[in-house]
Amino acid sequence: MQLNNFMPTFAVQKIDAINGKQVINKLVVNGVSLLDQFEDSLEEKYKTEMESIYYYMEAVANLQSLPENKFRELKGAKDNVKEYEFKSNHIRVYAIKQPNCKLVVMCGYKNSQKDDINKFRAIKSQFIISQKNNKNENKG
Repeated sequence: MQLNNFMPTFAVQKIDAINGKQVINKLVVNGVSLLDQFEDSLEEKYKTEMESIYYYMEAVANLQSLPENKFRELKGAKDNVKEYEFKSNHIRVYAIKQPNCKLVVMCGYKNSQKDDINKFRAIKSQFIISQKNNKNENKG
């Protein structure tokens, strides 16, 4: 998905496959869930890894701790919004902390991790700006 200079429209949807004490949602950008788009393009050999990622997300939603090689907080964020990474051998799923939930922003592969994290942070920044703009519009 190409992010242009215009502000994309964002929506948040619950990930129905995950049942837990904490909600895990997915971000929808311009009508497209980046999680769903990634899953649709996933090669067959990685589908079991994606199932493992869902297992990790459900464990986190049920407040279970996981080792850092499965789930970790990312370092280096330039703001106060916590960033997370769900990990398997080849797949990475990037999420942020939101009030009362974690929000899956996008997915990628280990071999493109650096570029994916940069893209993840760009989308996250635009999402946070849009949230602030929506709050300001609702005040006026």
